[in-house]
Amino acid sequence: MKTWGLISGLIIVTAGAWLVWSQRQAAAPAGHRAPVMHTAQAERRNLAVTVESIGEIFPANQVSVKPEVSGRVQTVFVKTGQTVAKGEPLVLLDETDLLTERAAAQTEINGAQVRLEKAQRDFERMDKQFKAKLVSQEDLDNARTTLALARNEAERARSRLQAVEDKLQKVRIVAPFDGTVLDVNVTKGQVVSGATGVSQGTELMSFADLNEMLIRTHINQVDIAKLRLGQTVEIMVDALPGVTLDGKVTLIAPAATVRNGVKGFTVEVLISRTDPRVRPGMNANLRFPVREVEGALSVPLAAVFMEAGESVVYVPTPTGAERRVVQIGVANVDGAEVISGLREGESVLLERPVTAPSQRS
Repeated sequence: MKTWGLISGLIIVTAGAWLVWSQRQAAAPAGHRAPVMHTAQAERRNLAVTVESIGEIFPANQVSVKPEVSGRVQTVFVKTGQTVAKGEPLVLLDETDLLTERAAAQTEINGAQVRLEKAQRDFERMDKQFKAKLVSQEDLDNARTTLALARNEAERARSRLQAVEDKLQKVRIVAPFDGTVLDVNVTKGQVVSGATGVSQGTELMSFADLNEMLIRTHINQVDIAKLRLGQTVEIMVDALPGVTLDGKVTLIAPAATVRNGVKGFTVEVLISRTDPRVRPGMNANLRFPVREVEGALSVPLAAVFMEAGESVVYVPTPTGAERRVVQIGVANVDGAEVISGLREGESVLLERPVTAPSQRS
């Protein structure tokens, strides 16, 4: 019984002491409370500086297939998603009107040839008569003019026939290279117009080579100087979790553009190691390695403060904190390299001491 009484007494005394201490802490001014100081150690680690961005995947070689002549679609040989070899037919236009036009052009050539032969005979006869002084110089010149006009007419007729023949060659639209049909926009019987310019003509289908894929992204002007042509890139596709692809920078735009209110530069990355599951239009996360330092003495970024244009850290001491000016090298989300001003194993505060000078930049 005496033992239990002693234990109960100790518990009561301890609880009372804790209660008195708590009340004093609550009553004490905020500046006199013992601050909780969160710290981290300066330690060796590998630091890699990267530029990260998001882009969209698209084929390196993609074309909009348009007819060079107008006409009515007679046959569509392919469907969306079909793989086609270079030279294989995609679409055939009705050639009935062109065949009629070719027959008319051939008839015109025949008539022009007859008139040319007659003009040639008349000129030769007139030339002989002129040499025999039976006709005047004017008669000879008129015959020469008639012959020249007949030759021009025959040449125009042949040109018109050649133009029709060229059109007949173009009613059969074929694959420009080995590739895949992305989508088909026309059906049998539809009338299409020929393309006389880049923005004109009916789009029959989109066609692309899916063996080579590019990613186009927008890099902030602050980071663009860190990139270079041929630089390797790590690619992570949202649709393929856990899969990392390789790439290289093939284009850095020479002029800046503004996208979503941010001024930057267009960068294109060629996927070096492709995956058959990668499709145009997918989003990709890009990581451009810029620099890597092995075994760098580093501290968390939260431990580095800018004061009067200097990088400083605070080392905890028994009486407070010591302010250290440090030289910072590379930095990323994992930490900042400390080149000088700190030793390995030393602790640094992750929060600026209350008694430290006001922050200035």
